[in-house]
Amino acid sequence: MPYVTITTTSGLNNVQKKQLIEKSSDAIVQVLGSALPSVRVMLHELPEGHYLDGGQWDAPGIIFHVDMIEGRTEEQKAELLAAFGKLANEVTGYSQDQIHGILHDILKTNIRVKGGLTAKQAGR
Repeated sequence: MPYVTITTTSGLNNVQKKQLIEKSSDAIVQVLGSALPSVRVMLHELPEGHYLDGGQWDAPGIIFHVDMIEGRTEEQKAELLAAFGKLANEVTGYSQDQIHGILHDILKTNIRVKGGLTAKQAGR
């Protein structure tokens, strides 16, 4: 944990997709101090005609969704969102207005971790 889901519009090449995944994982480790083996990152590419941004069809864009166990500071969250914006801009050339992020805090009692325990039961 954390789990990152990157949703992007079509048009990125495989190198860009790989860089988005790897750099997102690196950002989680660096900003939140998460152990690398606990970080999960998925990328979903939307087909053409499946994204509307401010009334514009098929505008280029990326949305980062992060599900993580509660307890991170506001500063860590702001730093993580900024890191996602920076890395996405560097990898894709998209403007900051085309890059979005959403963080979800999950209660320790509402997440299953290794061993079948809740995060709270596991002492996290």
